[in-house]
Parts: sequence; C-alpha cells; structure tokens
Amino acid sequence: MDFSLSEEDLLLRDTVRELCDQQVRPHAGAWDEARALPPELLPGLGQQGLLAMERPEDEGGAGLSTVAATSLVEELAAADGALALLVSVHNHLGLAHAAQGLRPGPRAQELPALTDGRHIAAWALSERGSGSDALRLSTSARRDGDGWVLQGEKRYVLGASVAQRIVVLATTAGAGKDGPERSRLEEVVALLVDADAPGLERSEPVRTLGMRAAGTAHLRLDGVRVPAERELGDPGRAWADAMALLDRSRVGMAAVACGIGRGAMEVAAAYAQEREQFGRPIAEFQAIQWKLADMATTLEAAWLLTLQAAWRRDVGLPFGAHASRAKLAAARAATVACSEALQIHGGYGYTREFPVERALRDARLCEIGEGTNEIQRLLISRAIAERFAA
Repeated sequence: MDFSLSEEDLLLRDTVRELCDQQVRPHAGAWDEARALPPELLPGLGQQGLLAMERPEDEGGAGLSTVAATSLVEELAAADGALALLVSVHNHLGLAHAAQGLRPGPRAQELPALTDGRHIAAWALSERGSGSDALRLSTSARRDGDGWVLQGEKRYVLGASVAQRIVVLATTAGAGKDGPERSRLEEVVALLVDADAPGLERSEPVRTLGMRAAGTAHLRLDGVRVPAERELGDPGRAWADAMALLDRSRVGMAAVACGIGRGAMEVAAAYAQEREQFGRPIAEFQAIQWKLADMATTLEAAWLLTLQAAWRRDVGLPFGAHASRAKLAAARAATVACSEALQIHGGYGYTREFPVERALRDARLCEIGEGTNEIQRLLISRAIAERFAA
C-alpha cells in the first residue's frame, strides 16, 4: 500500500497548514464562542479548492485522490474540528450526492456554485425517531404534478444554518410506515432542496457540546415543493447511494478525529516543555512522558487505518468495513488523547484559556456522528461474519 503524496499534494498540504496557522487556529476559539464561522471564510476555502477536493478539475474541483483529500481534512481538524467537519460533510455527502445524482442539465447549473464556495451543501438524514435506525424515516415525499412535496422534520443537520442547498432523504411510503426492509429501501428518495424554499424552516443553531461553529440546525419541511429534476440518482437506488456515501464520509470523520487528537497532543507537548513543577519542566516526568507516548501511538495507528481505507477507495477495493474500523479507532483515540492533553494542562486545561477543552468537546462528536461507535462495531462484525461464512 502506497500512502505517499505527490509533490503537488504536499505543496497543497503545506499551503493548507499555513492557512490554518494564519487564519484558522488564532480564531477557532472565538468562532466556538460565537457558535458561527465568519461568512467570508468558506468562499475563501472554495477558492483554495477545499470545497471540491475530489471533483475533477474540469468541474472546478481540485482532482485530488482520497488519500490526499483525507490528509487535508486532517490538517484542517488539527486547527479547528468544527471547520474540518463542515468541509468534510460538504465534500463527501452534500456535494458528492448532488454531483453523483443530478441529471446533466441541473448538474451543470448547480455544480459551479457548489464547487467554488458560493454554495454549501448540507445532508439531512437523521430524524427524531431515526438515529441509528436510520431507515425508519418519517419525512415523506409525495409526487405532485411535475415535482415532489416534502413534509416532516430533520434533526441535527450539520451545516444547515449556513447551507444554500440541502440533500433531504425522505420516504415515498408515507410518514412512519413500516414494512419489509427491501420495500422500505426502495421507497427512499433523495432530493436537492433550496435552503430558502417556501415551507422550509431552519432552527437557530443547536446548542451543542462541541463542534459549535459547524452550523448544526433542525429543519421543518411543511409542503416544500421540489422540482422533479432535483431528484438524485435512479429511482429505488437512493438508499444504496446514501449508504455508499456514508462509507466515504466515515473516512472523512476518521480524519477529523485524527486531526483533533494530533492538534491536542501537539499543544500538550509544547505546554509540557514550558510548564515547570518541582524545579523542572513537567515533560521530564515519566507520568507525562507516558501520556504523550500513548497518545502518539494510538493516534498514529488510527491514522494508518484511515489512510488504508482511503487508499482502498482510490484503487477500487471494497473499503466500507475499513472505513468503520478507521472511524471507530480514530474517534476513541481522539477522545482519549484530548482528555489526556487536558490532564497534562491541569487546572488550566479546564479553562477556555487553552484550546484543549474545545478539542475534547469537539472530539466527542466523532464517536456519534456518521454512525455511533456501537454501529461501527456492528458493521465491522458483520463484515467479519461474511468473510468467514461457510
């Protein structure tokens, strides 16, 4: 397996690192407190190619491999987890679903603004009664003339408060209808909705523990009309398309977790060199050294799992179970690393004067979003069972 980056990829990574040092890291704490990103930030990232990392260059994208794009998400996350997560979700769910599913005409109209930063695309799946049981959809889509009518609610839609387009997953079977799983799978549709469409109401940003600047909001859809050409993908395939996109997005979430953990470790290592107790830097005490050693080891192992999943996608190998392993390992490694980074800071770490408390709050979402740790274990165990089935 070759995880190496090309010279162009390395140059872009260095550019992103410089951007983070100058424009992101110094302000991330203030954005977290404000629960919002500055409006000019995302268009600027679009001009850098970070909002269409894997789209071909003839579509206005950067044309990066999965490995290269994953490295950039990790770099962003080391500076600000909320920004990195929003960028990842736009790239790997919202934009990817629109680019993959739109017909040629609407695709030509929508993609330019989605790739250059003028439009952000959110992705709405979760509902009040369907979290891990994601197929139990209540939001309904009804055919009406030359379009669809949406009715229902979506919860915890990351980026919804800043998005101009939202991919909405809904069922044609009627709200809350049960039935055979295969039938319910085929009754799901994905629609690209204008965020300012009549009947669509967005809540104020949800007051979350972490990732507070990522623009998470609830949606209420009351008779929202969507043109027929905004349906994404072939009829009956929307659920399969969504699950495939989630596999890719889990690689992104793993990169976010690795970046958050690395950023916290680097801050803790630097602090340990400066902070003195009993007449010497605390970095000279074995208790601190072992914490840093464990953090570095678990984060590096998680990062290698993440790169492996990304590489498998690049070379056309199945990668779903590998994405789940990477996300599970990275999420746990990040949470533990950030907790230990806070511990190294002692009482200072518990205050908002240092970024490690924000890192810990941000990391915790990585164990929940894109499928909880428990769901990842279920997916991994199923893959093992299939592999060794008689």
